[in-house]
Amino acid sequence: MWTEDVDDSGFVAVTAMAGRWPGASDVETFWENLCDGRESVSVLPDQLAAAEDGYVPAYGLLSDPEFFDADYFGYSPEDALIMDPQHRLLLECAHEAIERAGYGGPERLSTGVFVGGSVTDHGALVRAWGHTRGVPLPDSRVQQANDVDFLATRIAYKLGLTGPAMAVQSACSSSLVAVHVAIGSLLAGDCAMAVAGGASVLAAIPTLRHDPDDIFADDGRCRPFDAHGRGTVRASAVGLVVLRPLAEALDDGDHVHAVIRGTAVNNDGRRKMGFHAPSVAGAAGAVRAAQLVAGVGADEIGYVEAHGTGTALGDPVEVAGLTKAFRQSTDRTGYCRIGSVKANIGHADAAAGIVGLIKTVLCVEHGVLPASLNFTEPNPAIDFASSPFVVNDRTVSWESGGRTRVGATNVLAFGGTNAHAVVAEPPPALPTSPGRPDHLLVISARTGPALHNVARRLADHLERCPDADLADVAWTLQTGRATHSERHFVVAADVPEAVAALRVSTPGGEDLGRTHQPRIVFLFAEPEGRRTGSVAAIHDTDEVFRACLDEIAEAAYPNLGHDLRRALLAAPGPQSAPAVPAAHLAVQYATARLLMSWGLRPDAVAGQGLGARCAAAIAAESSPADAARLLVTHTEAGIQAAAPARSGQPLLCDVSAALDGAPGQIVVHIGAERSAAPATGVVELVSVDVLDEPGRSPTGVRTALAAVGRLWAAGATVDFAALHAGERRRRVRLPTYPFERRPYLVPHQVSALVHHPASPAHRE
Repeated sequence: MWTEDVDDSGFVAVTAMAGRWPGASDVETFWENLCDGRESVSVLPDQLAAAEDGYVPAYGLLSDPEFFDADYFGYSPEDALIMDPQHRLLLECAHEAIERAGYGGPERLSTGVFVGGSVTDHGALVRAWGHTRGVPLPDSRVQQANDVDFLATRIAYKLGLTGPAMAVQSACSSSLVAVHVAIGSLLAGDCAMAVAGGASVLAAIPTLRHDPDDIFADDGRCRPFDAHGRGTVRASAVGLVVLRPLAEALDDGDHVHAVIRGTAVNNDGRRKMGFHAPSVAGAAGAVRAAQLVAGVGADEIGYVEAHGTGTALGDPVEVAGLTKAFRQSTDRTGYCRIGSVKANIGHADAAAGIVGLIKTVLCVEHGVLPASLNFTEPNPAIDFASSPFVVNDRTVSWESGGRTRVGATNVLAFGGTNAHAVVAEPPPALPTSPGRPDHLLVISARTGPALHNVARRLADHLERCPDADLADVAWTLQTGRATHSERHFVVAADVPEAVAALRVSTPGGEDLGRTHQPRIVFLFAEPEGRRTGSVAAIHDTDEVFRACLDEIAEAAYPNLGHDLRRALLAAPGPQSAPAVPAAHLAVQYATARLLMSWGLRPDAVAGQGLGARCAAAIAAESSPADAARLLVTHTEAGIQAAAPARSGQPLLCDVSAALDGAPGQIVVHIGAERSAAPATGVVELVSVDVLDEPGRSPTGVRTALAAVGRLWAAGATVDFAALHAGERRRRVRLPTYPFERRPYLVPHQVSALVHHPASPAHRE
């Protein structure tokens, strides 16, 4: 429930999320695992046998962390092998997150990157490999491919992001601190969008001995807040969120998963027993500060995703700090549920904070609180009875009593940097406007096999989402995805038709002489007889087309105005003979102007018979009123040659020149109706024809969109924003690019990963 009197000027929207977790390679699977109560920590057979000797026998493993699509990002196989896996996965996840947000197209907002990472031994493995093969690698090359200093700047460079890019390092709290810094940058106006989070991906499975003074459980199981808690388990993970100021996200039709109302960061200083120990005062200070920034009272918060490592010291200190902060605005007890994702996947080090934040976002968005696993009885050192908290030991619906669902994420860290975020469910999205009756879906990829995967994944997604707004799907595909060399399109009126078309068509099968930017020629046909099509439908849906026809009809009055208008809109009543070809020519002219408004400007124009009049009008860049004098004169009258072409103005040429088959040339037939398949390099725009019978289907809209799709597939640039002019559209979540990944491992890693399961074993 979102109240309109809330001051949201400092609120930030989470518009997309991406990541890799033990047992999950996408956000949806991660959420399913949480709701199903899965413990996605892998038992390590070698270390399980050695557990009695003090080895920790479990780890939160990622599936295939060594795989990477080096070609997509322009890396050689050796470059990819040298690069730390957490750099590779962060790069792929950043690309995925931006596509999920709907901003993967060529026109990007000023975007900042704020990420943290873990120190790994991958650089040492690479250096050793170089020496082993007798060709030592330059130290600077290894450093730039492995050091955490370059996590953010590599993403900015490869994805073309121009906002601030910086690594944020504070041990376990790094990724949530990165979110805090990103929000500050957004609110200061340093960038319009931010990618924030972190990664911790080890190059090889660690052999970890249990240390009684450390935080890792000797039995390989994390039990947050439980009397039997013996610590946590290490894990690899990657997590990123895309952030925008809330008001801007809503105005631009972004999908808002949740709203971050306030964050805070501090340090314990010397208020604790030691450098590694947490502090009640420090933890409480960060929590209270975030609540004040958010303008939220503690009694409004229904859930806290805690740091929750399951240690004898850490859990009591964390709950005491939370309680101290909450007690400054409420005296209620047992109303706020608390949990920790570490029981599910382990402790992801520098990525721990972002993992907790993503879980909290999903909780407030879906209104479900997944069970905090492995809890049987409370840690006796935690005074839950007099606190606001109760451990969420089972998956429940989040009942908020009609109020906005508000949750929080808390993270502590070795070294004392604490971070806290207050997260709320999103406000209602702004309404969309009606779209066309048909929709153009465009897809592309770097390779043919990848394009087939794009089509299949999109069809699968739409089949799972039969209520999807196809206009929003089209908008997201057109403006929210990069355009690659392999292209395909379908035109559909509804989701079932789109699914069927994506399943049966063969992406990449058409050869239209595609080049990077083809030369476009408009060829206007001789008007002939009655045609099928619907001027009325496209007249109703497209402002440019409507304005051209109306202005031509107005300019033709009193000579042919009434007859022409009846002919144009297939109105009943007698029509004079000159009105019929004039109507055809007017429609051809308006169709050409419509295509041009969508960014498809011809390099040359030509006309057959009376169609030469349209060609002359377009070449001269005549207004509709001036064009009317050409289009409605008697058929015996000759044509005024076009003025010499200015730079960027279409060149008027004869038909033979237009059809000379020049390489990279696309001929657009406007007004032509041919039964034979068009030749290579020809896009047949079937005309949005005239003299149609009332009540027929709106084929004019469909054929215009199909022509745009074929031109785009042939390499032309389309102004998709203009295609949707006057509409309010939303960006919707769609499948992201299907990376073609291969393994990149230095020989030292191979032996360390031999028992790495393809999918981590789930503990139910």
